[in-house]
Amino acid sequence: MRKSVKAVALVLATVMLTACGSKADTNQTNDTAVSAQPQKTEERATVEQSASDAQEAVPETNDTLTFGTNAEFPPFEYVASSGVIDQYDGIDMAIAKNIAEANGMTAAIENMEFDSLLIALQNGQIDAAIAGMTVTEDRKEEADFSTTYYTATQVMIVKEDSDIASAADMADKKICVIQGYTGEICVKNLGYPYEAFKKGTDAIMELVNGKCDVVVIDSATAQKYVLDNQGLKIVEDASAFESEEYAIAVKKGNTELLDKINKAIETMLADGTVAEISAQYIETISAE
Repeated sequence: MRKSVKAVALVLATVMLTACGSKADTNQTNDTAVSAQPQKTEERATVEQSASDAQEAVPETNDTLTFGTNAEFPPFEYVASSGVIDQYDGIDMAIAKNIAEANGMTAAIENMEFDSLLIALQNGQIDAAIAGMTVTEDRKEEADFSTTYYTATQVMIVKEDSDIASAADMADKKICVIQGYTGEICVKNLGYPYEAFKKGTDAIMELVNGKCDVVVIDSATAQKYVLDNQGLKIVEDASAFESEEYAIAVKKGNTELLDKINKAIETMLADGTVAEISAQYIETISAE
């Protein structure tokens, strides 16, 4: 009996100790959970703040429309002391500025060699190319083109005493063209040998200095060069040189940008803005 009582007492004592231990452990666990909660709140706040800062650090949608050009083709694009886009001026530059502004953007210019323009488009160096660029089947394989904004033709610049009266008369003459321009394509198609220059001014200097007989180039640009250099004249031959269409090139498949450019061009054609810009620059060079 005494042993039984002792056994019962021992069991009771064990139960009480176990219960106390469980309570203490539970309290300790709860204390730990409570003390950890503020830390998690602080971590969450830090993460949320970092996310907010990152969101603020993300730049806004690009609001610059970068056009590539070859600023050697007056009156369409050339360098001036004060142009419509930085130091760049001309018909194309004014059109580019209007297109950008119509889409709530700012126009920027990358000046480069004409032959590099479509490559720069493909590489993403520029968004669009505007450089008195004629739409041809070959170029359409490399880029997508906008609505036509200007129609031009090729002409011949010769000295005033030249006997060249038609394209056929160039057969035995020394011909100069500008590399990559439509004039080069036309002369090549005629089957005549020629020398290509990277700048229109260099080709004209060859003619002025008597080192070549004729320069084949766009009609509006020819007018500018003839006005700037005494002793030169323009010879036309509609049977040899067909009219050509100028348009803006964008990277193939960039339909979003092409649609924006087309909408702006169509608006400017409809309201007379393109005609007004063209007349302004052509009248300017005629008055010089």
